[in-house]
Amino acid sequence: MARVSRLRQLPGAWHAARAGRAIAGAVRRRSRHGLVLLYHRIAGPRRDPQLLDVSPANFEGQLAVLARTATALSLAEFESLRRAGRLPRRAVAVTFDDGYADNLDAAAPALERHGIAATVFVTTGMVGSHREFWWDDVERLVFDFSPPSVDAAARLRQYESLIAEVHPMPPHVRESRLAQLRLAASVPEEGRASHRALSMDGLRALSARRGISIGAHTVTHPSLARLSVEDQVREMAASIAWLERELGIAVRSLAYPFGTPNDVAGDTVRAASEICDYAMSTDSRAAWRWSPRWRLPRVTVRDWDAAQFERRLDEWFAA
Repeated sequence: MARVSRLRQLPGAWHAARAGRAIAGAVRRRSRHGLVLLYHRIAGPRRDPQLLDVSPANFEGQLAVLARTATALSLAEFESLRRAGRLPRRAVAVTFDDGYADNLDAAAPALERHGIAATVFVTTGMVGSHREFWWDDVERLVFDFSPPSVDAAARLRQYESLIAEVHPMPPHVRESRLAQLRLAASVPEEGRASHRALSMDGLRALSARRGISIGAHTVTHPSLARLSVEDQVREMAASIAWLERELGIAVRSLAYPFGTPNDVAGDTVRAASEICDYAMSTDSRAAWRWSPRWRLPRVTVRDWDAAQFERRLDEWFAA
């Protein structure tokens, strides 16, 4: 009988939940919301299996679209207004992950020309390194050093397989595996100049640029959810402390490496809430007043021309 009673209640409960979701959706649509845009590199043309690069020409076009059709804010301004429920119409903040050298050489001058601010989240363990970021290391291992008999499709499959293998590894295991792969393929540890991270002087110069702010992106760019809580705290806190010490600035924002639900656990978010004022995910949606403060959504920008980018921007704001 108890089971029958519960079943009789289910339709009403289901309709109530559905109505609640509809109301919440209507509130979100009518509330002021904005977009945090995620870039990585301003480079090209070159091989880019991760689709991280935006060419300098397309980046210029995208910035022109933002200057014409959006209200571009610094990330700090965006976050303050978001929490207050006072974001202006079509508010946008620009961010970069990782800390590639071209963020200084190509992105910063373009941003300054268009009067648009940006926050660069830096992987501190890579600053000044002669190595490449690990996903770039895998890319050159597979595409530049595979035997000529391996066709393009097979190389891509091999690349995707190695990325899936290495991605969840703790940093020390990952580095050991990459060293093993480089040795087997006779690949030098020295990375390509075209793929280098910021040097120490470059990071200081970038931090000093008008409109540029610096955030933390951990020390070694791991999948945080795969680490112990202690190691997660160490990765996040040490990157913030290093940036503050080396640059003489306050660093209160952080971007989780990869930023997906598989890479950011509840423990990760709780640890971040003790370390920084807000943290960025890669949840591809608009941000509004009640977006989670330590899991703020961002939308990833690809290598689109101005017209394609403007269409995407309209779709994101309407979604």
